[in-house]
Amino acid sequence: MAQWRDVGAGNYVLSTAGALLNTGLVIGRDRALVIDTGCGPRQGAEILAAVRELTDLPLTVVNTHAHFDHYFGNAVFAAAGVTDFWAHENAVREMAESSESQRAVLSPAGSDAAAAEPEMAAGEGPNSMMVLPTATVKDQPVLIDLGGRVATLFYLGRGHTDGDLLVGAESALFAGDLVEQGAHPSFEDSYPADWANTLRQLSALRGRYEFLVPGHGLPVSDNFVRVMADTMTTAVRQARQASREMPDLATKAIPILPYGPDQSRWFIKRLQETSA
Repeated sequence: MAQWRDVGAGNYVLSTAGALLNTGLVIGRDRALVIDTGCGPRQGAEILAAVRELTDLPLTVVNTHAHFDHYFGNAVFAAAGVTDFWAHENAVREMAESSESQRAVLSPAGSDAAAAEPEMAAGEGPNSMMVLPTATVKDQPVLIDLGGRVATLFYLGRGHTDGDLLVGAESALFAGDLVEQGAHPSFEDSYPADWANTLRQLSALRGRYEFLVPGHGLPVSDNFVRVMADTMTTAVRQARQASREMPDLATKAIPILPYGPDQSRWFIKRLQETSA
């Protein structure tokens, strides 16, 4: 069973198996806030059981963005009585458009998580239906009063996706997949040039929080975020130069980019698509 990590002032983070998703928990006097619910009913049930080890309070859920491993567990929480699910408006739109197609990622040929969530992959069985957020954040921050403690939901701009939501609590900032520790960033739905700028804004906020929790991996420092931003800025410059010099052969830039081959291909593809 995964264990909670205390990140101060009623804030906790749980890393569960598979993609090592970080689920956040902020506990107030009257309510508790759960940040990301996993990739299906099995992981969702594990997360809910862990939450109930710490609190019996009514729950509100936040999904940081529209990738399956962050919201496919919502149905478990809905079945447990949760009615408030938050996300950025762009993420909600993407979920509505792509949720069913994302099930394929959990198919036996799709990912290592397949065996863990066969019901979600097939769309059959308890809590395998899609539960999308019921409330949205736009450009202005939203404050959620948990009773004696406030969580702030806010958006800094495009990056890992166009709907990355951050959650700031008293001592911890939950960054979702805008920040990822222990692996290369995932660029499949990203906006690389914007992402670097968003990371700089995120780094500027770091002094307000003792802990910065990424979507996957261990808590990081503001220096980690700055290095991630600088690395991405350099990669954008290198890829753009390669595209100007050899527009039909831009993938030849892959060996000079600071990411693995697969992610470098996605980086170049998304940079070209989002710069058009």
